[in-house]
Amino acid sequence: MKPKYVIIQAGGKGTRMGKYTYNKPKALLSVNGLPLIFRIFKSFENAFFIIIADYKHDVLQKYLLTYATNIKYTIVKSDSFGTCSGITEALTYILPNTSFIVTWSDLYFGDEFKYDFETDKNYVGISRTFECRWSFKNGTFVEEPSSENGVAGFFVFSNKNLISDVPNEGEFVRYLSTKNIPFEKFDLVGVEEYGTVEKYEKLFSKAVSRPFNIVVLKDNYVEKRPIGKKGEELALKERAWYKFVNEKGYENIPKVLTLEPLRLERIIGKHPFEMEADPKIVEKIVEALNKLHEIDNPIPSDKLSLDKEYFVKTFERLFQVRNLIPHADKESIIINGMNCPNPFYYEDKIFSSLKEHYPSEFKVIHGDPTFSNTLIDDKGKIFFIDPRGYFGFTDIYGDEDYDFAKLHYSVVGNYDKFNRKRFTLKIYEGEVELEIELSGYDKYEDSFFELIGHNKREKIKLLHAIIWLSLTTYAWDDFDMVCGAFYNGTLKLREVL
Repeated sequence: MKPKYVIIQAGGKGTRMGKYTYNKPKALLSVNGLPLIFRIFKSFENAFFIIIADYKHDVLQKYLLTYATNIKYTIVKSDSFGTCSGITEALTYILPNTSFIVTWSDLYFGDEFKYDFETDKNYVGISRTFECRWSFKNGTFVEEPSSENGVAGFFVFSNKNLISDVPNEGEFVRYLSTKNIPFEKFDLVGVEEYGTVEKYEKLFSKAVSRPFNIVVLKDNYVEKRPIGKKGEELALKERAWYKFVNEKGYENIPKVLTLEPLRLERIIGKHPFEMEADPKIVEKIVEALNKLHEIDNPIPSDKLSLDKEYFVKTFERLFQVRNLIPHADKESIIINGMNCPNPFYYEDKIFSSLKEHYPSEFKVIHGDPTFSNTLIDDKGKIFFIDPRGYFGFTDIYGDEDYDFAKLHYSVVGNYDKFNRKRFTLKIYEGEVELEIELSGYDKYEDSFFELIGHNKREKIKLLHAIIWLSLTTYAWDDFDMVCGAFYNGTLKLREVL
């Protein structure tokens, strides 16, 4: 039996999570490419979800209105405290004599999690991997920490009448300890809790999530496997790019072993942001990009592709999140103490500025040569990975300055640090503060423009802003990253408008 209803206790400030819940409730913490609450949606698909919210409830509501369009849910706003808060009202949505689940929102349900319950029994979820404040021993709730018999914050009830007298505030488990409800233990296999900064930040030592493919690492090669329809489409373009540049003899890519599946020689190396900042590294990357741009004759540029890549795509993405981002309704936004023009109010000016920099020809480009997509082996050789393979509506070829703008995005914009959540964002009622950890390469901006040409400075800075603004929906799973990308793009736009 799979319960029809799931009550998600998403209240509480999540103070133990520090900066990660400064702007959002803990239910929106992103783990492995999905907010925690979306992992719950995925694990209990087809259920009806009653979500209890208090802290930053408006953020949660706007986020769900933006991204949970296919989920059956409602939100109950609670003004009281503790894990009991909101449960009384949540119970009014559940039909009589119907089983239901109550779960905390900071539980992560992995793919290994499976469940099937008997309709006439009650269950308490038991942690075997993380410590909980309460234990369940001999059929009794005991206020005693345990990581073997821990009460993890997951319960199944056969009937809502069992907890009809739940108080409006206080600890839910303490309340259950006073009841005489018979519970069966249920081991939470594949479930983790992310309730502290220390545990959450351990995730960042792993590779960042890849929404469209899985990378399988072997001793001598790397295999990329697409995920879903979109992943298949991107993989097709990527394979075509590798085939093309490989046949042209381009040397700054891993050796292509097979195209289907895509298998590449494994490069034992480091990303530039993992190394001590050195202007020679930037010089080598620019040199490798210049070689790429010259491996074939240029073709006439395509204005439709330029419009699509630089303007249409950017604002299509921005309008998806306009109602989600605080202050996006204002003509100007104060960011880091500076008054910045809001892109939504300057669409025409942005579009006309972009058109002033359209090239007359396209060259072979990588499309995303950030530090994250660049490896340097122990001999100092540059290798590019994860090419886009297209620009707008054009395959393989595009605006060469797009490559340089993506490199600038890493060198000066510290994108790779941002992508690993190494930033602090504070959204206040009237202003925003954003600080991204520096990689050390930003001090070489002048050297960068000496390499590519100072005449490109204005264009690259404009494209840099556009790239940040385009990141908003790509990083959809993390509210802070959505907002941070928008604010940083707005900040960069101020430099060129």
